[in-house]
Amino acid sequence: MKSTTIRIEDETLDRIDSMAKSLSRSRSWIINQAIERFLSNEEWFVREVEAGLDEARKGDLAAPEEVTARFGKWGVNAD
Repeated sequence: MKSTTIRIEDETLDRIDSMAKSLSRSRSWIINQAIERFLSNEEWFVREVEAGLDEARKGDLAAPEEVTARFGKWGVNAD
């Protein structure tokens, strides 16, 4: 494991310390968990956007009627 230095707002660091105390974990553990969750979410988002763009490039798009019907199942008026 490598070490790095970052600047964190005082209020954010207070929140980190509070969470660390609540969970009986170290500040480092809390920060690593937060970074891991952020990266996992952002990586998923980028993959989904890229997949959607690939579908759009291939012309694999829903027809307006299909969109209206799908939203209608949820009780949403898509018109």
